[in-house]
Amino acid sequence: MQAAASLSAPATPSSQCCNALKESSLGDRVFLPDGAAYTERLDTYWSVSAALEPWCMVMPANTEEASEVIKILAKNECPFGIRGGGHGADAYSNGIDEGVTIDFGLMNATTYDADRKIVSIQPGTHWQPVYDTLSPLGVTVTGGRGGTVGASGFISGGGNSFHSASHGFAADNVQNFEVVLGDGRIVNANAEENADLWQAMKGGSGNFGLITRYDMFAIEFPDPASTDIWGGIVIYDVAEQEAVIDSYVKFAENSGKDQNSTSIVYWGYIPALGGMMLNVALENTINEVAPAAFDDYLKTPGIVSKTLRSAPMAEITMELGSGQPAGFRNIWYTGAYDNDARIIKFAVEKHASMVAELEKIMSEDSGFNTLCMFQPISPNMVQHGLERGGNIMGLEERVFGNAEGSGPGKTGVMFLATFAVKGAENEQKAAPLVKDWQDSIDAYADSLGVNWNWRFLNYANHNQNPLASFGDRAVAKMRAVSAKYDPDQVFQKLRRTGHKIPV
Repeated sequence: MQAAASLSAPATPSSQCCNALKESSLGDRVFLPDGAAYTERLDTYWSVSAALEPWCMVMPANTEEASEVIKILAKNECPFGIRGGGHGADAYSNGIDEGVTIDFGLMNATTYDADRKIVSIQPGTHWQPVYDTLSPLGVTVTGGRGGTVGASGFISGGGNSFHSASHGFAADNVQNFEVVLGDGRIVNANAEENADLWQAMKGGSGNFGLITRYDMFAIEFPDPASTDIWGGIVIYDVAEQEAVIDSYVKFAENSGKDQNSTSIVYWGYIPALGGMMLNVALENTINEVAPAAFDDYLKTPGIVSKTLRSAPMAEITMELGSGQPAGFRNIWYTGAYDNDARIIKFAVEKHASMVAELEKIMSEDSGFNTLCMFQPISPNMVQHGLERGGNIMGLEERVFGNAEGSGPGKTGVMFLATFAVKGAENEQKAAPLVKDWQDSIDAYADSLGVNWNWRFLNYANHNQNPLASFGDRAVAKMRAVSAKYDPDQVFQKLRRTGHKIPV
């Protein structure tokens, strides 16, 4: 008599990992590809490029459950990705295909401790609900300038906000991180407790553990009864772009004189709105109307329209966030340079040339659009970070020429190149052109001796290696912290999302 054939298929890594999660206390929040909840969560990614289909998704509802998840994944050697707000541009920025995605969508609360003046933010939320929660309380934090941006990746990757000039990067304003380490332990990292981990996580992204809570210093509005800031968008005739560039360079160079005023200059190619547009976003965080810092901008000829007004900060962030809608495939690149008009003009010219090439090869229904964006990196932004314990981003050497932040410092320009499109084939065709755009700017900056060779992690493409750009000292610190708090290297060997510490 022949032996009966086995009724169960042999275990695969995918079934082993997902079954282990299913058999845990989180079983009803483990979603498989054949379920509606799985599809619904994929549909909530901002960028289609990042919406990868994992073996399964798991959604912890609290820190203890996040600890259980990481213990199971580590024990079974399961590759995993981490999703906070789901606003990353690239594939593998906040999801995974060959592995398990840890989705923090159920951990999305924001609370305020008025006695300690600390805002606590969970990793699954976005900035609009954060601001909506805080506005009635008369406070805010160094958060995103677009309401749809995810809070977790923004903070852990550095975070450039309306308040960066006056308070430093978002990461600099984290009083405490609550973290689940690779062995499942739950620890706090702050200036008094695990201070080396605290510093490394300020700009070091998800390399050291699952961040389950950000405790941030609150910023009080001048009038607690009003959350108004002054600002909006000014649109210029593209023919006046050289004058606008000159105004931007002057503003950036003098940004330390008015740390409450911020500016972003960006060219946007949006066929649905008529093609190339030149925009300047201006904001004053203490609601000073038309401050002197913006005089050059407002006197520059060619203003077509403007939305400048006093309005709740949450309304201003909603306006800026609407410029980058969801549902597209996205490619981002970034660089940093001396505050030099030549670099900006060169980047703008190359942008126009790239758009002309894209028009020839994109399908008629591609809906493609681009941004060519510039914003200051000022000495005061970096100095504020040093005053709050320092971060891991390595800007001190670029701005001050030393790690201590001593001396007058110099101003830089942070560049962001974005491309958005419908259709995977269009994305593949455009990818080399967008990369060549960034590479040509870097090469030109090298020829002028003004290239900082630094990449802002929040904006960096997957192949740009921003952590290496922070410098050898920073990389050595991150390696030491990783070895100390994650000796089994769970977040280097099993984590597949985000930028890894260079080996």
